[in-house]
Amino acid sequence: MAITRRDYLRVAAQGTVALGALAVASLVPTGTRAAPIRPPGAVDEAYFNVLCVRCGICLEVCPTKAIVFAGFENGIAGVNTPKIDPLVGPCEFYRGRCEESMRCTQHCPTHALQLIEKQQVKLGVVELSRDNCLAYQGKECVVCSEMCPVPEAITVSRDLTPAFHPCKCVGCGTCVYVCPANPKALTLLPDGARRP
Repeated sequence: MAITRRDYLRVAAQGTVALGALAVASLVPTGTRAAPIRPPGAVDEAYFNVLCVRCGICLEVCPTKAIVFAGFENGIAGVNTPKIDPLVGPCEFYRGRCEESMRCTQHCPTHALQLIEKQQVKLGVVELSRDNCLAYQGKECVVCSEMCPVPEAITVSRDLTPAFHPCKCVGCGTCVYVCPANPKALTLLPDGARRP
């Protein structure tokens, strides 16, 4: 049976529509997508995505460039909103160049990021992959505990392996940033994050 030009165009159009629908569906947030790690002082997620105007000012003032724009990986509602990427740099609200001021909160024009006491900030917690950790592979490495700015958030046992304590971790991402393992042995998760 011969295929006419009209048949060809109709089938091609249907295929284009189907591909477009799949592309849109892939952008819809699902329960399996990881929530982003928000900068200090971020309001509740539903309000944050409405208040944030995606101006990028917080990215510009971040001294470590740890704040980056979110892509589609966290769902379409949060595209181009700020999030912390500890692979780029740690959030130094606890110790370092941003300790006293938390510049991102001071410069946010819409109060999606609000001024908050340093002691109240918790961005999340760190998860350890023992399979990737150099110390658990028998190599000498205690970089995470040496660089952690929070006392007793990471302790080292007698066999020089690290233990992470979520109740003390503030989620700054310093340990993730300095971890020499490839791939990284540490992942920053939004679990337990406190919002103003």
